[in-house]
Amino acid sequence: MDLDNITPQPDCRLLALPAELRTHIWDLILIQPTHKAIVFPAAELLRYMPESIKRRRRFCANILRTCKQIAAEGTPILYGENYFRAHPSLLTALPRFLMSTFPEKIQLPDPITQPRVTKLIRRYCIHVRLDIDPRFTRSQAEESFSGVEELHIDVFQAMYGGSDFTVLKMFEDVRAVGRVSIEGSLGDGRYAAWLVDCMQQPVGTPAAPFHEEYVGGTPSWDAWSRGKR
Repeated sequence: MDLDNITPQPDCRLLALPAELRTHIWDLILIQPTHKAIVFPAAELLRYMPESIKRRRRFCANILRTCKQIAAEGTPILYGENYFRAHPSLLTALPRFLMSTFPEKIQLPDPITQPRVTKLIRRYCIHVRLDIDPRFTRSQAEESFSGVEELHIDVFQAMYGGSDFTVLKMFEDVRAVGRVSIEGSLGDGRYAAWLVDCMQQPVGTPAAPFHEEYVGGTPSWDAWSRGKR
């Protein structure tokens, strides 16, 4: 091979753009647009896009495979700005990518297993059932979710008013969460509001005890302990 006659590869125009503009581009193609509460700087760019381009806008994670520089710049955005569903018992150990959180949560079937990228995840959703025993401990929840940027907890029970908040108490030691939302079967919402405030406190801040639990406006009624089971 005659190395003197090799045609030099032209520079990539995309990578020649300023870093700030490239970041906006990665935001537009790597952050799922269907997340209800997602807010990112590149959203301002959508206001100036023609409708035809908005309709063709699509999620494109494969761009990270094109070269090392794009992978280095885009990987923290892909894993840090999107939502992931936490495992019901292993929590942040085997998260799954959420293709959509609104109006329906749609997740990819395969979990994320590489520690190199799981440590980049900052936004989690978790589905919690009140009518079964907790599948994780308070210390596991504290270790997994303390310091994350966002945590969304979906609360469910088979019979409304049939369970107390024992399972949600596993989250009482979680601290320093940037944004917390708890939705679902929450009774009058007082305990959920108290828990949100606890989880957003700095690490090491003790929580004042919550003395009342309400389900449907009345003191909670546990079907297992009071239903002659």
